[in-house]
Amino acid sequence: MNRVVFDPGHGGVDPGAVSGTAIEKDISLVIALAAADQLAARDDFYVEVTRETDVALDRELGLEERVDFSDRQSADLFISVHCNAMAPGSPANGFEVFHYYNSGAGSQAASDVFQAIENNIREIGPRSVKDAGFYVIKHTQAPAILVECGFLTSQQDRPNLESAAFQQRYGEAIASGILRYFGL
Repeated sequence: MNRVVFDPGHGGVDPGAVSGTAIEKDISLVIALAAADQLAARDDFYVEVTRETDVALDRELGLEERVDFSDRQSADLFISVHCNAMAPGSPANGFEVFHYYNSGAGSQAASDVFQAIENNIREIGPRSVKDAGFYVIKHTQAPAILVECGFLTSQQDRPNLESAAFQQRYGEAIASGILRYFGL
């Protein structure tokens, strides 16, 4: 049984990136749940999500809580889902996938998910697979990745990220990469 934990970024009092009516915590939740649903429908996956709705509006789900949750599930893979943002007027766009420095399994998972997104999501261009020291990918016991699905501040990326149908497809692409990582 492959044990996977999805972590939709932000939530509660922390909206994450905001651009117009696009709010990161809402978009990341829908994408993460779509990916989780794809894997949970299979007999060979046990899937948990750090939040299935927005957390109470007077608090946020802390980074330590997210890591602890994953560790309690004995996850084989942890996936944090986010949307990027830059200063207004910046030309930045595209998606990227992060893993912790020199993490063999994390690096492989990031590459597999990146490739699946690149193959299935043509509307948002690829940037790269990168290593980083983000708290949630550094401190989980499981191999961990963080997916930045695109830039909410990009006039190119935002319309797609706001689309419910696109969010569903994006979740399916992430799930496809996870299947590849597990050799399925």
